[in-house]
Amino acid sequence: MSAYGPDDRVMVSPRYMAGASDRLADAIGPLIHLFGWPTQHDAATGHVKIDSPDDSMFVDFDPIHPLGQWWTITHHEPYWEVQFSRQTPLEAIAAVTQALPQLLGDTRHAERIPVTDSAAQRASTPRR
Repeated sequence: MSAYGPDDRVMVSPRYMAGASDRLADAIGPLIHLFGWPTQHDAATGHVKIDSPDDSMFVDFDPIHPLGQWWTITHHEPYWEVQFSRQTPLEAIAAVTQALPQLLGDTRHAERIPVTDSAAQRASTPRR
């Protein structure tokens, strides 16, 4: 028996066990639908920009970037940036994007998107 209904969306790890789905939505869907991050989409190019509600973080998906850097995630205070190429497995990108709300202190849906918050916890987690 599951705590989730047949139509509930849950995050599955490892991702390949979750079956077929809309891969782009796996990476940005939770930000838009669960956390309400505002989005801009250019249907002609596929370019998607997503801003955190406090405008401190931006997720940019640009499938026609001339250097193949399809994904850029930027935080402004303190400044850091992550870039992913078109060859990066979407599971890795989704792991980062799904952790962003908790990084900003939004713990809604935290039970659906587990995040390790300490090195000690990662070290004590058994590997399979």
